[in-house]
Amino acid sequence: MKKQFLTLFAAGTMVAGSAFADTTLIYGNDQGQETTRMMLTPDVVKVSTNDETNTDVIFNGNKTEFVVVNHDEKSFMVFGEKEIEALSDVSAMMDRMIEKQMANIPEAQREQMRGMMESMIKNQMPKQAAAPVYKKSGDSKEYNGYNCDVVVKTVEGQSSGSFCVTEYGKLDVAPAEYAVISKFMKIAEKMASQFGQDNSMNFAAIGEVLPVYFKDAGQTGILMDVDNGDIDAALLTVPEGYKQQELPKEMF
Repeated sequence: MKKQFLTLFAAGTMVAGSAFADTTLIYGNDQGQETTRMMLTPDVVKVSTNDETNTDVIFNGNKTEFVVVNHDEKSFMVFGEKEIEALSDVSAMMDRMIEKQMANIPEAQREQMRGMMESMIKNQMPKQAAAPVYKKSGDSKEYNGYNCDVVVKTVEGQSSGSFCVTEYGKLDVAPAEYAVISKFMKIAEKMASQFGQDNSMNFAAIGEVLPVYFKDAGQTGILMDVDNGDIDAALLTVPEGYKQQELPKEMF
């Protein structure tokens, strides 16, 4: 599940009419092979990543809802506001799960069983990761004709990942589109940290920017192209015939 949170993006309904064109940011690796595609609209953002998981993450900014699509399994999971809130505080979620499990256990045995279950669950959960800190180094670079500012990322004082960013407007991204991807990144960072991950791309502390280059968590992305053509609404929805996977009710 953690990889699905690391790769990131937008839940599907339809693309509302807008005075702005849609925007697709296409990233590739050092060999020019596409690695990540970000589709941005004023309502919905979708990020597709070419890796072994073959998943998309769709984020609906109006609903504050994630849809994680697994193409290999032809399935999807939906995370609404209630689920996002629960996954943003794993400790509280575990307490709720334990209390529900305790409901059918005789009161005399509950304390002993609670201690055993807490120990078992906590041993299996990854340690919560500290939020990454981003800071501009003062240097600049150019990738495929796109100028950008080099960013230093640290996690608990240790260097982690490489980034180069530019103001979103310089990539022809509309303000409404940026607002959705920014909202997504903030939520994704908080959720990912709960599962021991530090590889979000929430650049809010250094400005309203998007990556031109990133290398983090084994993934590399170099901006190869910016497409301002209209995005087909069908691309922002779950493919027909995919089965929804229900989340464990005990989590919520």
